[in-house]
Amino acid sequence: MSEKYVFGIDLGTTYSCISYFDENKQCIPCPSMEGPTTTPSVVRLEPGAEPVVGQAAKNTAVIYPDYTIQFVKSRIGKDASFSYGPDFDLTTTPVAVSAEILKKLAKDAENHTNSDVKRVVITVPAYFGDPERKATEQAGIDAGFDVLGIIEEPTAAAIYYGMNKAETAETVLVFDLGGGTFDITAMRINGNNFETITTEGDHDLGGKNWDNALIDLVKQKFEDQTGYSDGYDSDIEQDLLINCEQAKIVLSQAQKASVGVTISREYRAAIDVTREEFDEVTSTLLDRAVSLTRTVIERVNEPVTKILMVGGSTYMPQVREAIEREFPQLEIYSNEPNHSVSKGAAIFAFNKYVNPDPEEREDKEKRTTSDGEKALDCEGVTIETYSNIVTLEDEINIVTVANKSLGVRILFNGQPKINNLILKDTQLPVSVTATYATNTANSVRIPIRIFQANNFEEYYEVDDDLEIGTAVLELDGTLPQGAPIEVTLSISTDGLIHVKGLDVTNNIAVEANIENDAYSAR
Repeated sequence: MSEKYVFGIDLGTTYSCISYFDENKQCIPCPSMEGPTTTPSVVRLEPGAEPVVGQAAKNTAVIYPDYTIQFVKSRIGKDASFSYGPDFDLTTTPVAVSAEILKKLAKDAENHTNSDVKRVVITVPAYFGDPERKATEQAGIDAGFDVLGIIEEPTAAAIYYGMNKAETAETVLVFDLGGGTFDITAMRINGNNFETITTEGDHDLGGKNWDNALIDLVKQKFEDQTGYSDGYDSDIEQDLLINCEQAKIVLSQAQKASVGVTISREYRAAIDVTREEFDEVTSTLLDRAVSLTRTVIERVNEPVTKILMVGGSTYMPQVREAIEREFPQLEIYSNEPNHSVSKGAAIFAFNKYVNPDPEEREDKEKRTTSDGEKALDCEGVTIETYSNIVTLEDEINIVTVANKSLGVRILFNGQPKINNLILKDTQLPVSVTATYATNTANSVRIPIRIFQANNFEEYYEVDDDLEIGTAVLELDGTLPQGAPIEVTLSISTDGLIHVKGLDVTNNIAVEANIENDAYSAR
């Protein structure tokens, strides 16, 4: 096969999706070989056997619970490795597991398109810091891709939304409630310009939380109905998870769903759950999402007019109802929540790396679509969006912000503190320099310890869990106490963190990029 297309990949916590431009030059999600356009982010790793990925791994998780790995996205960039297996004597890495998911997506896409999958853009949550982004990129490399870029999920969703909108500037919220994570991001959209203003997220809020709440409700109703009280083994727990996931989908369309529970011939029942009961037991989860949404709205000093619903969990009626109730001023826009992120990434990949330069597009003639809307023809390449076929006229421009504050560990009035040099929501790229002093005379090395945190404080207490890397400034041992040391922290447009330390007296410097895998600098 040859390479015909570039692809956009939404590497999700519970489900993943890959999109591309088909033979008709339309942006569409690529179906898996099992049929659906989303693939479970589930991997089974057994010693001596080929990895099993996707729906097959999810379907057999009840049979192979000790070898089945789920929700690996919550580990990437945080854990260098983790143990699994019956005795937890097997080891793998989040990067390796993520690479297997990406390989499965690529294989399915190659089967569907008859094209090699090489050049890709992969999306990440807005709250991902530098370690998580670099680990995601490494997973793509290990999967055999040429990773063209890592872009944020809300940016990708906004690109898909914005491609079919008027050029009037607007400020929107991207409400992304997926299977395992939640993001709420404010963005300005002006033509093909997409600018992030601020973002908040919850690393542990998604559809799986709703599933667990429903499981607990079903268990309680089952015990009340049958008198059972002896607990649930792993096989029954897995059956409950599968059945409750399906019941959750049913409750998005109907007012009642039934969940079959079988322990034995003596203890078995069909448990009915109403939508009202489901909404009640999950109300605190929804409150967390609404609270973060309110935080972002209050932080944005300009009118917000729309909210874009992204992620499979936004199909639940309670989500839309809460937004309508709590934020009546917002127009809700919901179309293809499962596909908008991967489609936006595919649009970005095509526009950035395949589309002609702007100068080559200036002479293209206008045409009219079948519904009378005007669009610009770019060498015959069109993009399918929400309701129309539109074309890419100008290059997409993305402006991102620091999603976390970046600081250095210092002594402040004799006490260890973190001094934030770059605050969250600062537009990228950015570089900030601060001057400190040596704490003792004749030092031979100064470790410059870098921290990321989700706060806006100039100084805060040291939390070693927030450290992301260290650069060591080697000295000649002649500096007196109080000698000036300059520290410069920089973040590039793609989120790469760079640190520079300078002994001002002797012009001795150290420069390093923060690496995600070893949590150190080089």
